[in-house]
Parts: sequence; structure tokens; C-alpha cells
Amino acid sequence: RHRDLRDGARELVEAVPTRPSDAVRLASGRSDVELALARAMSAQWLDDYVSSWRHLKLEISGEDLLAAGVAEGPAVGRGLAAALRAKLDGEISGREAELELALAAAREADP
Repeated sequence: RHRDLRDGARELVEAVPTRPSDAVRLASGRSDVELALARAMSAQWLDDYVSSWRHLKLEISGEDLLAAGVAEGPAVGRGLAAALRAKLDGEISGREAELELALAAAREADP
């Protein structure tokens, strides 16, 4: 268990995320112990992840996409994920922009 924590922390230390969405992808699901260990080992980018990025939420939900006509299924998740990435990276802000981007991404994913 300790080796897994150490190896995971080392992976975070060696990572060089260039965008907030990359940082969230790398750090999401990690334990607080692993994050703290990586930060102690010099992963300074984790300061922003812990203080801001991991708490960022969309103003929209899957219900909004369903109400706009997106079929229930994986397209909803892909649309929300695309909107969250764009919001994290500062490419969009506000409910309308989130919904527009999420709808476009969800519809692209539909066969």
C-alpha cells in the first residue's frame, strides 16, 4: 500500500500538466494522502488543483442536455465532460456557453 502511494505520488511529481483540465484528469480520484505526498515532493501545480480546480462545477447538468433533446446515454456524459474541460481551461464561462458547448459535444458523439 505504501509503495502504491509513493509510486502514485511520484507519477504526479513527474507530470507537467499544461492546462487545468489536464491537471484535473491527472489528480482526480487520488487520495488526499497521495496528493499531500506529491505536493511535499514538489508537485506545486497541485496547489491550484486542491484550492480551485477540483471544486469547479458546471452550472448545467445532464437534465439540461436531456431537456434539449440529447438522448439518454454516453453522449450526455461526453457533453458535460467537454464543457467542464473548457470551463477549467477558461475557454467558456456562464450557463449559456456551457450548455452550447455541451450540446455540440454531445451531438458530435451521437452516431
